[in-house]
Amino acid sequence: MDLIGQSLGLALTARDFPVTGFAPRLEMAQEAQKRGAVRQVKWNMVQAVAGADLTLVCLPLAEQREALDAVAQDFRAGSAVVCVAPLLAAPLEWAAQVLPPDRHFIALHPLTNPARPEENASSLTPSADLFKHGQWAMALSATCGSEALQLVNGLANVAGASPYFVDPVEHDGLMGGASALPVLLARALMGAATGSPGWAEMRKLADHGFATATAALDDDQALAALWHNRKNALRYLDAAQAEMKALRDKLAAEDPADLAKVLDDAAERRATWLADSARGDWEVPERPAPALPTSGETIKRFLVGGLFDRRGKKE
Repeated sequence: MDLIGQSLGLALTARDFPVTGFAPRLEMAQEAQKRGAVRQVKWNMVQAVAGADLTLVCLPLAEQREALDAVAQDFRAGSAVVCVAPLLAAPLEWAAQVLPPDRHFIALHPLTNPARPEENASSLTPSADLFKHGQWAMALSATCGSEALQLVNGLANVAGASPYFVDPVEHDGLMGGASALPVLLARALMGAATGSPGWAEMRKLADHGFATATAALDDDQALAALWHNRKNALRYLDAAQAEMKALRDKLAAEDPADLAKVLDDAAERRATWLADSARGDWEVPERPAPALPTSGETIKRFLVGGLFDRRGKKE
C-alpha cells in the first residue's frame, strides 16, 4: 500500500478501528502490517471489497480503471466507492462506464498537511497526521447519496482533514499548473543539464537546489496524470514558455536591476504562498457541506490502502 493508503490506515488504527487491507504486492502488505496500518490483509481483491460499506481505491491512477472494472459487480449494492487520485475527471468517467448505477462514487484528491508544502513526496513516510489540517477536494457522481458522503466525511474527520466539493473540470484545470507543469519543467531542466557537454563536471557541483528543482520527476504517477490531463498541461506549458522567453529577454538586456525586480517579485509571491499554506489560510468560498456522522454512529468497513475492509465500532 502506498503513502496515502498506509497513512489513512494509521489514522484509523490510532482510533482503534480494526483495518483489513488489500495490496497488489505481498511486500506492500507486509510493510503496512509491520507499521501497524492494517490489522489483517486479504490476498484477493474481490474478497476485500465484498460486503463493504465504503471502499477506498488508493492504487496508482494508471491502474484504477482496471481495478474498478475487475470488481465492479462485487461492490455491495448501495455502498460508497472512492477513488483517491491527483485528478478527478478521469476517475468519474471510469466509474460511469463500469460501475452499476446503485454504487455511490466519489473522486477524492486528498491534500497533505499544509504546514509541510516544501517536503518532497518521495521523502515523506506514512503518518497518521499526514492529512491533518489538509483539504480534501471531492467530486461526486450524479447518483451519489448522502450516506456515502457521511462516510467519507467521517474518514476526513478521523484524518483531521477538511473535505470540500469542487467541479472536476475546474480542479483538473488547476492541476495543470500545480502538478503537471512542475514535472514538465523538471524534465526540461534535467534534459538541458544532462545533455550538456559539461554534465560530467556539472553533476559534481549540483546540490540541494538542483535536486529540489527536479524532485517532481520522482512522482510515480506523473505519466498517467500528464496523459489524462494533457490539455491543461499544454496550456500551462505554453504560459511557462512565454515566461521563459521574458526571462531570457531580461538576461539579454544586461540590466541587473530589472532582472532583480523580476526575481524579487517571484520570491515575494512564493513567500506569501508558503505563509498562507502554513496557516491553511485559503479563504475557500463557502460550500454547503453534508452532515457529518454523529459520535454515536458507526463508520463501517473502511477500505484503505490498495482496497480496504474495516469493521467499525461505536464510539
